[in-house]
Amino acid sequence: MPLLFRYNRHLQRIFFLLVILAGLYGWSYATSNWNFDLSLFDLSQFTDQTDWMETIAGLLEQAIQLFLALTSG
Repeated sequence: MPLLFRYNRHLQRIFFLLVILAGLYGWSYATSNWNFDLSLFDLSQFTDQTDWMETIAGLLEQAIQLFLALTSG
């Protein structure tokens, strides 16, 4: 039979709150310091006959290129 540990519920709530606050801080830091142009994403290829797998792959490729451009300098 496995040994079960009983953790303090207040400690779990504090850690959860710290994770949420760190995420909010990271979001605010990213939005205030990293401004990128959304026109870098080419969305002209969306039609009714679009192959969605190729579209998603193309958008992911553009997102990777954008990430590389943001972090390379």
